[in-house]
Amino acid sequence: MRRLLLGLGLSACVASVLPAAESPAPAPLTEQEVRELRERLDKLEKQVEATRTATETKPAADAAKPAGSDMKPVWDNGLWFRTPDKDFNIHLGGRIHADSVWWRQPVYLKGPPPGNGGIPNSNPGDGVGPLDDGFFFRRVRIRADGTVSQHVEFMFEYDFENLNQIAFDHMWVGLKDLPVINTIRIGQMKVPQGLDMMGNDYHLTFLERSALSDAFWTLFAPGVEIANTYFDQHMTTQSMFHRAATNQPYNGSDFGDGAYAFTTRVTGTPVWECDGRYMVHLGANYQWRRGEPGRNAGGTGNAFADTQNVVRFRDRPELRDAVGTGGNSARFTDTGWLITNGVSTMGPEFMTIWGPFSVQAEATCSFVDGARQVYPTADFNKARGTPMFWGGYVQTSYFLTGENRGYDRRFGYFDRPKILNPFRWYCGDNVLQCGAWEMAYRFSYTDLNDNGISGGLLYEHTVGLNWYLQDNLKLQFNYLNIRRDVIEPANSGTVHALGMRAAFYF
Repeated sequence: MRRLLLGLGLSACVASVLPAAESPAPAPLTEQEVRELRERLDKLEKQVEATRTATETKPAADAAKPAGSDMKPVWDNGLWFRTPDKDFNIHLGGRIHADSVWWRQPVYLKGPPPGNGGIPNSNPGDGVGPLDDGFFFRRVRIRADGTVSQHVEFMFEYDFENLNQIAFDHMWVGLKDLPVINTIRIGQMKVPQGLDMMGNDYHLTFLERSALSDAFWTLFAPGVEIANTYFDQHMTTQSMFHRAATNQPYNGSDFGDGAYAFTTRVTGTPVWECDGRYMVHLGANYQWRRGEPGRNAGGTGNAFADTQNVVRFRDRPELRDAVGTGGNSARFTDTGWLITNGVSTMGPEFMTIWGPFSVQAEATCSFVDGARQVYPTADFNKARGTPMFWGGYVQTSYFLTGENRGYDRRFGYFDRPKILNPFRWYCGDNVLQCGAWEMAYRFSYTDLNDNGISGGLLYEHTVGLNWYLQDNLKLQFNYLNIRRDVIEPANSGTVHALGMRAAFYF
């Protein structure tokens, strides 16, 4: 190579100084000129060799580079770390819900709330306890979630609002985009039961979920879940084998021989237009669960029942007056403890989004197999067959500013609305962007009376107004009319309440 380049260089130099044929022969190169020419050729040869070496070693260097080392921080309603190809997509965030509540309660409902025996074991004058006006942090959460190497996903979320313990909601890892089973997860996660339950509390239309969530559904549990989508995401399925987790649903622990459950859910969107601005959601869910040993479910107050599998159905109003160790967390309706072989719960789901207008409705019923009462004492161990407790709700909302509710097609539940004009004040141009405004109404009903068990009836009307200042910042205002209808000697009555929330998530 060196000789070839030297020969070519000498030939070029000779040719450059040769005159035309008729000209006299040129003078020969001096030693200095030959030396300079050789130095130039040496330099050129080294450059060629360096280029060849770099080209051959670059793939090896790239392979040795640590995966995800080129992640960059990005703000997208939260702090994300992403690689250019989005193979690594890590989110660090959380949320804060600061609530203020005001109550108007008749004196005769300030009596003692239901104890272990529920409404059937009430004493004369029993009510729901005093409901005090107050301020509290409904949720204070720190969260990390994302995907690693494209197929591995995870979510960890810690709860800090409880004054007596630090618990967690999500604590799972999984695989996604697999060839046969699209998604598989293991750990503490949401149980696929109910549209209102599956949707993130970031994006609730009202301050709280419907009364069904308290009375019938399981929010979180440790277990294994598999999920799939079909027909270009027009259909979803989720199935989860998990612990019953009725006593400690927020710390990932649950004990008791045989205290297992199976929950499955199917959803479909027969109408899907304009990226979900016009859509119809249909769904159904089913759960079977064993009762938990009374001793592990917090204790029933009865020595025999503590050795049996038990369940309990009870309901709070759709506005909280307690968090952690503060406030009043009493239930308005309550069956008390029931000995049972198991519980089957099922229900349909419906939602339509039609531009700024939406309607959402669900119903559910629970069949308690081989139910036997624990309370009152006079009816201890009395067989009640297979009582059915049930409830339902319907809600509607309308965006005055033209937005629409969002929808997650992977798992079939509502998602964040996208704000068209986030709140801003342009002083120089004297222009105000007002954010998004949404009005909403919900009616819900639960019936915990059947087969001689009288847990009570609960009727609730809620009117809401939401102001979305940004995609991740909103103020919510709720008025509630809550009617409690229970057997004597407990007191029935109506409670009025106002609630306000400042919600920020990132």
